[in-house]
Amino acid sequence: MVTNDIPCCQADVMRGVRRRPVNGILTGSIMLDEIIADVKEMNLSYEKQIREMLLKKVKVYNYISKSAEEMYIKAIMETNQKRQQKR
Repeated sequence: MVTNDIPCCQADVMRGVRRRPVNGILTGSIMLDEIIADVKEMNLSYEKQIREMLLKKVKVYNYISKSAEEMYIKAIMETNQKRQQKR
């Protein structure tokens, strides 16, 4: 579950950054692992609900322009699916 704990230092913040390509550009996201786990615990039934919740939660910690939202959520969903396939 995502908490509102403030990281103690910049190094702590950097450990939480996950990089993945968004529209071919390597992009870092803060708290992505925790957000994906949090949304998974919600047991949402529909992909649209999952996409909307992931985007909503990711935007709390990361700036995403309106024009980049679809590309960003597509990359997050691909990351999520790859993780599930590894399990």
